[in-house]
Amino acid sequence: MNFPASSRAALLGALLIATACSADKQPAETVAVPPAAARAPVAALSPPVAPTPAAAASAGFDLAAVPVVTPQLGAFPYFSLLDGYVKMDEKTAPGNSAREFNKDANFDRYEFFDGAKLIPVEGRLRTVSALGKTASFFQAQKTYEKLVRDLGGVTVFEGASQKMKELKLKYEEGRHRGRYGLDMDEKQGVYLLRTPDKEVWVEVYKTYSSDPENYWLTVMERKVLPMEATVLPAAEMKKALDATGHVALYLNFDTDQATLKPDAQATIAQIISLLAQNPDLKLAVQGHTDNAGPPAHNQELSEARARTVMATLTAQGIAPARLQAAGFGQTKPLTNNDSEAGKAKNRRVELVKM
Repeated sequence: MNFPASSRAALLGALLIATACSADKQPAETVAVPPAAARAPVAALSPPVAPTPAAAASAGFDLAAVPVVTPQLGAFPYFSLLDGYVKMDEKTAPGNSAREFNKDANFDRYEFFDGAKLIPVEGRLRTVSALGKTASFFQAQKTYEKLVRDLGGVTVFEGASQKMKELKLKYEEGRHRGRYGLDMDEKQGVYLLRTPDKEVWVEVYKTYSSDPENYWLTVMERKVLPMEATVLPAAEMKKALDATGHVALYLNFDTDQATLKPDAQATIAQIISLLAQNPDLKLAVQGHTDNAGPPAHNQELSEARARTVMATLTAQGIAPARLQAAGFGQTKPLTNNDSEAGKAKNRRVELVKM
């Protein structure tokens, strides 16, 4: 059928109007709403929480994000074995050499896996091999997770130890863990409780060689090594420098960090006094570590600690030209690193006369 041009234009306009009206009458519930993941983020109103194991695996565990709580704690080690379980010892497991890995030490070092890295912790340690037949490892894992969380703590990591192998990580001190290779069926759960004056780390571990119902429980309370030595007076520092050209000092730093602890200020004051009394004296500040951890990391740590001491001295008025910072990592031990006492002696800062 043929329409005049004017009629065709009028018909087209009517169709457009009808289409617009039809669109206006769409019911509200058919309007597409973007999924929650696609919406603009809303500012969080709740305080930050500790990373989940998945977050830890991708970004590394952030200790600063762990809430500080004030639970009622009993005596160390704070957590018992599951009901029906006993400690592996000569009576319960005669002839089993693994019982030698049970340990109760006033001060020791232990590494915890957070899904991305190993976190070395120093302090009071207790490791027990728990023998029993009443619970699966999963039950043991979840029991200690709940105990820690009920006190206000967090989960650091839960999963297979094979993750460490994928990341090319290895315990410096394997002890009961990874004895037959981290690609075996070894599992772990790591949990942390942070209070105003301590950190309590808990690890539940299942080794490849153990019965499915057995587990290892380690509790570590982070603390500073109790030092029996006193602050070396400036006069004694001068005497050692005159006699040998160097003097070893034991300054407390945050674990695996280059931050001086407050109790180091007494020794810093004596160094300042030494330099003030001997205006022509110039010193090299040299950092040293034990052999725990990768050598490259220890080198960097020793250099950073030497720089920290130098910066602390210059901030209190000592001319930078009188000082020089250097680090030697684990390359110049004073004694062997076979014991905690030996490692403590090797972790030092030396003043060397220039």
